[in-house]
Amino acid sequence: MAKRNVLLIMSDQHSPKAAGFAGHPQAITPNLDRLAASGRVFESAYCTSPICVPSRASIATGRYVHDLGTWDNAAPYVGSVASWGHRLGDAGYRVTTIGKLHFRNSEDDTGYPDQRYAMHIHGKGDLLGISHRADSDTPRVGRANKAIRGATSGESDYTRFDRSVADEAVRYLTDEAADGPWALMVSFVAPHFPLVAPQEFFDLYDPEDLDIPSRDRGAWDHPEVDVFLAAFGLADPFTDAEIRNALHSYLALCSFLDANVGRVLDALAASGQAGHTLVVYTSDHGESAGAHGLWLKHLMNEESVGVPLIMAGPDLAPSAVENPVSHVDLFPTFLGWAGVPVREDDLPGFSLLSSKSVDSDRTVMSEYHANGTIGASFMVRFGRYKYIEYINGPPQLFDLAVDPHENTDFSMDPAYATVLEEGARRLRDICDPIRVDAEAKRDQAARVEAVGGRSKVSAHTVPFTPVPTTAK
Repeated sequence: MAKRNVLLIMSDQHSPKAAGFAGHPQAITPNLDRLAASGRVFESAYCTSPICVPSRASIATGRYVHDLGTWDNAAPYVGSVASWGHRLGDAGYRVTTIGKLHFRNSEDDTGYPDQRYAMHIHGKGDLLGISHRADSDTPRVGRANKAIRGATSGESDYTRFDRSVADEAVRYLTDEAADGPWALMVSFVAPHFPLVAPQEFFDLYDPEDLDIPSRDRGAWDHPEVDVFLAAFGLADPFTDAEIRNALHSYLALCSFLDANVGRVLDALAASGQAGHTLVVYTSDHGESAGAHGLWLKHLMNEESVGVPLIMAGPDLAPSAVENPVSHVDLFPTFLGWAGVPVREDDLPGFSLLSSKSVDSDRTVMSEYHANGTIGASFMVRFGRYKYIEYINGPPQLFDLAVDPHENTDFSMDPAYATVLEEGARRLRDICDPIRVDAEAKRDQAARVEAVGGRSKVSAHTVPFTPVPTTAK
């Protein structure tokens, strides 16, 4: 049988709605659009946690965050359980990563022996962001409002890093792809903040043409969302001009990402390997980008917890999949494509190449235990419904068939009482939310105490994860 390669292309903080193939009226993403036109688009795909480090641990291992204990951006994957890199490497695959991983370091045996431009957590990670959680205390107030109000054109360390990642990916596919089978992960940072977009892509958009989302929080006028907004300094409303400028930069970063994805896809085509390579594009989590008056990730709205997910390859007919899928499905998908048996019998996901992954009655789950919160939040998606449970607040229930933009919370509607109970039951079929929240807080408290307590954690935290010194 011909070698069957795997190419995973990842981004960071890409809203599932901020692309042409997703129906965005202004987003300019021709390369992702052509990939989507040639493969399967999963229209209801979710991350396991809407924040970088926990999500990436799940992508690597096919496991939920509470199973891994990777609660936050100071609890990275260290190789304690097998990754798909381990399993493909054991099967004779040459496994290479280029770009952002957000694990602990390059020395841990995470199953990715060839890491190029490897971007990991800085020091011990964001201990400052979680230092309040063990005491259920008020989160420290951040400065995300400045990042949004400061959106502009130009270059940042992240855009320069992404160019280096694309250069190395092109070089790999040009010079090394003939020696297979291989599995390659190309991981970009864009469109993650800061909202600084290269001028070439900034100029693609006329800000006056950009649609400003409604700032009416509607169903998201919720006490736990209030905590989040206060924690990130987002409680004061932005002006139309500020919103338009931030959207301008964000969409320009999406187009910058798209151009780099296009370079990788073109190099794959030129290598002669596309005929037996599975290509998957996704992002570690989304970005609210002004929807419901919200910004950043961290929450369970579709723009934040949802992710773009495209899968293309030989013999995969173009199609759109409506039923919910999850990042935990990637591990069994890559092994299934490679013809490698899945040894683990306790993985929650299914291969996206099989019918089980798109079972209309399946449940997918996401959870959040990190900065900007006091208690955990959990989301389960089943069929047309999305149920959200908060440790410290009332639940939410959305019917995405009749309300795809999540403007109405049906949790108090008597007509939905049975569905509300079903959501709570499905969540508890996966985990005990009270126990999981307590476990996360105990672990976070221990890590904070290990560096000297809350007064010392700022020494271990930086505003943004710095790029590797090897990047150009």
